[in-house]
Amino acid sequence: MADANPSPTFPKAPIRAMPAPGWPPTQRDSTSGIDPAQIRRMNLNESPFPPSPRAIAAMQEAATRVNYYPDPRWRDLTEALSAHTGIAQNRIVLGNGSDELIVQIARLAVSEGDEVLVPTPSFPSYGKVTAINGGRLVTVPVRQDGAADIDGMLEAVTDRTRLVFLCTPNNPTGGLLSTEEVVRLARGLPTSTVLVVDEAYYEYGRHAGGQDHLAALADVQVPWVSFRTFSKAYGLAGLRVGYALCGSDAMAEAFQKIRSVFNVSRIAQAGALAALADQEHSRSILERTRIERERIAAGLARLGCEAFPSVGNFVSAKCPKPAGDVCAGLEARGVMISRLHAPGYDDYIRITTGNADDTDALLAALEEVLG
Repeated sequence: MADANPSPTFPKAPIRAMPAPGWPPTQRDSTSGIDPAQIRRMNLNESPFPPSPRAIAAMQEAATRVNYYPDPRWRDLTEALSAHTGIAQNRIVLGNGSDELIVQIARLAVSEGDEVLVPTPSFPSYGKVTAINGGRLVTVPVRQDGAADIDGMLEAVTDRTRLVFLCTPNNPTGGLLSTEEVVRLARGLPTSTVLVVDEAYYEYGRHAGGQDHLAALADVQVPWVSFRTFSKAYGLAGLRVGYALCGSDAMAEAFQKIRSVFNVSRIAQAGALAALADQEHSRSILERTRIERERIAAGLARLGCEAFPSVGNFVSAKCPKPAGDVCAGLEARGVMISRLHAPGYDDYIRITTGNADDTDALLAALEEVLG
């Protein structure tokens, strides 16, 4: 059966090392004197809940065989992911977290002077990989609900647009797009552009009633790929397992040509495979996250903050004080959060959901900081 999508042309991009503002994340060290074990790290989008016991057992068993290299084709895991997503096994590529895949797609698609279109605020790594490859970042502000502005992004497309990152639910605002909106953007892009649908928080979106876009994307002509991960809803951030669901054989083959051979460890593959099989445990993580996310949002509103209606494992909000002062005040009380690094968002903070105790400590500290 012929590919529904045309084969994209991937120019080789030069390497230029340029920093991206706000990434990697940094915090001022105002936690001195606090027992490190007591610091609540709500500044990175990790799960506070441990992975499935089945995943832990699988990793322990795999550890007895680490004298052997891992499967370089990740066959067991991609077979399971194919059954789970409906994407052909040969169109699934694994990465050392979805961060590696973001680096790879920019290397494939972006050359000096090319434009990369992104919503803002969004994941800072998009700006970093654009700069490294000599591209120009074009940003379009998100809507009031924190989701990407599809009309605005389509208006910003030019004949130099080579790569579009569309994060849904969007990090750090948590806004969710419908399938109709994702497909409308895809159909409005020229076939010389690659569309990345970054779905690192896909499971959270689905838990909140969102849609799966893969079947609808199969009919679009623009080259596309969806990035997902085991770091969030499966509680495996420390393993670094992300995966690309490619819209064509050509897209998957392009990733295969530039990746390192043994990029996902034996232990990581075993843990991800067992975690994927335990959907009940993942649903429990999603539900507990929802409860704490809603508690944080309600507490922020009570303290005079304006939160985006997030469906992710984080909440971003505008505070009545500068975000830098709020972050520093919380750190001094043993709670680490982050701020939004985007023009016009100086007063916005982002908080990762923790467990119930984390939420209690956060809101108590935040009440002191905001006065």
